[in-house]
Amino acid sequence: MALKKIEQVKKDSGFKLFDIIIYGAVLVLVAVLFIVLFTTRDKSTLTGIRIYVHSQVVFEYEFGGEPQYTDSVEVREDGNGIYVTILNGNDKNVVFIDNNRKTVKMTEANCKGKECLYFAAMDNNSDFIYCSPHGVKVEPLKQDLDNPNIKI
Repeated sequence: MALKKIEQVKKDSGFKLFDIIIYGAVLVLVAVLFIVLFTTRDKSTLTGIRIYVHSQVVFEYEFGGEPQYTDSVEVREDGNGIYVTILNGNDKNVVFIDNNRKTVKMTEANCKGKECLYFAAMDNNSDFIYCSPHGVKVEPLKQDLDNPNIKI
């Protein structure tokens, strides 16, 4: 019985038409996803930031303007920029906003893994910083399509 199967496999061609169609469709899908992911990113210069703690806006700043923040945030201006300290119970995160270079970097966190400190400095509208243990998210200040009138 095994010899019959071997002879049948030898007679068959390597690819059937349906196989080629499926492989072609997968290849086109991968190419389209690659193009969409890497060409539609908003690489424009960072204009400001918004900081969330557990999906609640606690800090908002547009470069050159006045920062707006809640009671859970402490702001200290330095000659080079602004230090924003986010306090939520025992959780503490410090974000540095460099006004000259228009970049943002998380400089301190008391979470266990400290993964958020390894994010590169934000310098365009496609970057973000996220501290998952504390639920702190730093993202560019852009028009929020769901709620264009966010107020603190």
